[in-house]
Amino acid sequence: MYRTSLKLLLCATLLAPGVTLADSAPELVEEAEEYALEGDFDAALPLYEKAIAALASQPRKQQQLRYRYGIVLNALGGQARPELYPLARAQFEAVLNYIEEGASLEHSAARVRSALAHTYHQQAASEEMPAKVLLLRNAYSLYSTAAQDLAQERQWHNLAITYFNLGQVCEWQGNLEEAIDWLEKAVVLDARHGFADLEEDQQYLTALRQQANPTPVSDTTAL
Repeated sequence: MYRTSLKLLLCATLLAPGVTLADSAPELVEEAEEYALEGDFDAALPLYEKAIAALASQPRKQQQLRYRYGIVLNALGGQARPELYPLARAQFEAVLNYIEEGASLEHSAARVRSALAHTYHQQAASEEMPAKVLLLRNAYSLYSTAAQDLAQERQWHNLAITYFNLGQVCEWQGNLEEAIDWLEKAVVLDARHGFADLEEDQQYLTALRQQANPTPVSDTTAL
């Protein structure tokens, strides 16, 4: 969701099981991930690029690494490096094109599309009007499509996250009523499946409801 700390996100993403790399790339990736976890992204990013290039003859592994690299770039964009959002988008778009051409990856097209939406969503936080409007519009469109597909695929946790993000996009657009609808959906999934996000999502939902229907201040001043 739009709240994960960078270090935790990197640990979860970079150390995810089931991803193998070409013989010419593991050293580059290992070194890049060490730098990334230390916070030295100026050293890490060129190594990721070299590793991706080294996997040109193994497109499936290359796209798996692109996805991971996109997550790193998006997380870093949220750490006062907004110029990296377009590069993150380029990674997810390449992965999405690869899947939509008929290939299969560990992550579905819906999950990649939700990650792509998140780059627009996060960038909107650092932009002014009118750029912010367009970024939020793109995020909403991509999240909406992803949500439909995630529901069909029964990816409940990713769906709950996407509902939360849709709610926040709607809030930023000034549409509190729809934001509440999305958060209610997220809370239902959290409660049904025991997701750890339940308490935080409930708090956000409560805050949205209070924004939509503020409690009137009573005048108790005696005449």
